[in-house]
This record gives sequence, structure tokens and C-alpha cells, in this order.
Amino acid sequence: MDQELKFKDIEFIENIQSSSEPNWMKEERINSYKLFSSLPSIKLKYGISISLDTSQINFEEIKIIEKKQIKLPKYKNVIIENLSDALINHEEIIKKYIFSSFDKNLSKFEALHKMFWNKGLFVYIPKNTKVNEPIILEDLSDNFEFQHNLIILEENSSAVILEEEKSNNENKAYKTKVTEIFLNNHSALDYINSQNLSQNTILFSSKRASLSNDSIINWFDFCLGGKITKSEIITKLNSPGSTTNIYSLFSSDNTQQFDLSSSVFHNSKYTNSDMLTKGILYGRSKIIYNGLIKIEENASNSNGYQKQEALLLSPLAEINPIPSLEIDNNNIKCKHSTSVSQIDKDKLFYLISRGISEEQSTKLIVNGFLDQIIRKVKIKEIRKRIRKIILK
Repeated sequence: MDQELKFKDIEFIENIQSSSEPNWMKEERINSYKLFSSLPSIKLKYGISISLDTSQINFEEIKIIEKKQIKLPKYKNVIIENLSDALINHEEIIKKYIFSSFDKNLSKFEALHKMFWNKGLFVYIPKNTKVNEPIILEDLSDNFEFQHNLIILEENSSAVILEEEKSNNENKAYKTKVTEIFLNNHSALDYINSQNLSQNTILFSSKRASLSNDSIINWFDFCLGGKITKSEIITKLNSPGSTTNIYSLFSSDNTQQFDLSSSVFHNSKYTNSDMLTKGILYGRSKIIYNGLIKIEENASNSNGYQKQEALLLSPLAEINPIPSLEIDNNNIKCKHSTSVSQIDKDKLFYLISRGISEEQSTKLIVNGFLDQIIRKVKIKEIRKRIRKIILK
């Protein structure tokens, strides 16, 4: 029998009814509540033998908490508001875009998120706006947080967004976070996410982008924290000339478990995708990584490539890479590669023979392995911030 949330239905309904949200949002929450109750337990399993241990996920531990306000940065010609405020101030825009990236059949985590979201950001970049300095968003997470971000770039606009996620305590925590991004014609976004939550956090994270003509999104995803992390990046290339580059980096230790995935859907001709994933595993950690490139029948002259590389730094660590290609058009270029290895003993011996300790030699090799992705971040100050986090 599936777990039930410990609060009563009436408590949840009263909580929603007493809020100042538009009625359509209240209905979204209530419908998601009903759906959540009907869905089976969470199982992160693929095939017969690839799975994570989800026994520590206990929804009875979740508590209803009030909405939270985020301290907002200010940038010229850019609208940045708490999502709860934007629901009132920009209702028509929010209603048009929010939740539109969700499939009809929600997962249990997605239903939980739509039901409970209690904080979030609305970032709106108007037409013909070039944001010259990076937009830095700091996300300090509490024990029960359900964050929804909505980011819209209008035609011929561009920006770099860095979002840093950290925990404010070491208590057991549950967090869902969904970021929906919409890029209109000829817009460009570098979205950099650094997730370094406590290792007592159970996290569901979903980052989704829909691209129009000649738009481009560069994802930089750095996954370091969390006890059980289910994280996905979904990109839909909906119009000719749309492009995505996905650069993912993970580091796991102790008993961390990550279920990571990147999916690109080529829904139009002349679309391009490139996916590069690198990670290191310590301790008894376990990683499942799914990479999917799907090229639709009408997506001729499209290109897709994915590469997955991992270093095992412990005999007890485990990784299961699952690269997939689904191709319905012959006039395309698409390929993938995967490698899992340990540190090259010859390289380690060479460095030690030059008077460098084994520990420092290992760090040099690991940093060189990961730096291929970090160097792709264009802004020097952000590269420094990311390197500092990873070195810790």
C-alpha cells in the first residue's frame, strides 16, 4: 500500500482556499493533490537490475509550510519577481507558460511539486534585451521546499543565469525544484546550476526548455549534493536552427545516490544538440545516468551527439550509464560514446615520481578530468566560483 500524507484532506484544502492565488492556480493544486494520492510509490528502476534504493523516501515526513519569499537581485531592463507576486502582477503571462512543459501523465514527484510549490522565481527578459552581467540567484534551502522557476526570454534577447543551491542546515530535507525556460526567436541563454545541498536532502529536480527559431541554450549542470537525487534536463528543439549544448558534471561520495538524465527532442529540421557528461565517484555512492537523443521524422538535417565519461575512485562505487538514440529520420548525423574507468596508474606513477604526493597527484588528475567542462563556462568569475565549490 502506498504511503499517505499525514495531514488530512481538509487541512490541505483550507490552506489553499485561504491563499490569495487566482482560482485557476488553486485548481491546479487541488487536482495535483488528488492525482498524487492515486499514484504508486516512487521507484527509480530501469530494466531488471538497474535501480536505486528509495526506501528512505517517506512522504509522511513532509509538512505543509507557508510560502517563502526569495531575496531578489536587481538588473536593469529585467523583471525578476517572486513567483507568488508575479501570479498577481503578470497573471496572463504566468498562466500562458507555467506548467506547459509538463506531460499529461505526471510522475508522483511532479504531482507533489505542483501541489505544494511554496516559493519560486519569475525572470522575464524583454525583446531586444542583452543582459551584459550574469544574473546570480542564490537559493538557500530549508527542510521542506518546493520551488518553481519560470524564465522567459523574448525575441532577440540574451542572458547568463547562475543559480547556486545550498542548504541552511543538515536536517533531513525534501525538496522539489522545477525550472521552466522558454526561448523565443533568436534568443540565447547560458543557464548554470550548481547544486550542493546537504547529504540529508532528498531532491527531485527538473529543468526544461522549449526553443524557437535560431535560439540556443547552453546548460551547465553541476550536481554535487543530496542524499537521493533525481535530476533531469529536458530540451525541446521545436523550430529550425534551435540548438542546445548540455554540459553536466557530478561528484558523489559516501552513500549518495543520483539518478541523472538529459533528454533532447529534435522536433524540427536543422536542429543541433551536444551532450557531454563527466563525473567522479567516491565511497559507496551509486549513479544512474540516462542520456536520450530523439530525432523526429520531420527533423531532417539535424545533428545530435552525446558523450558520457566517469572516473571510479573507489572499488565500492557504482555507475550505470544508459545512452539512447531514437531516430526516425535518415538524413541526420547522430552518435554517442560512453567510458567508465579508474585513474590511469601510469599517469599517477609519473606524477609521484616527480615528487608529488599520491593525494595531490590524484587531485591533479581529477581536476584535469573535470576541467574540460568548467572551462566551457564563458565568464571567468563564475569559473572561479564553480572550481571553489568542487574543490571542497
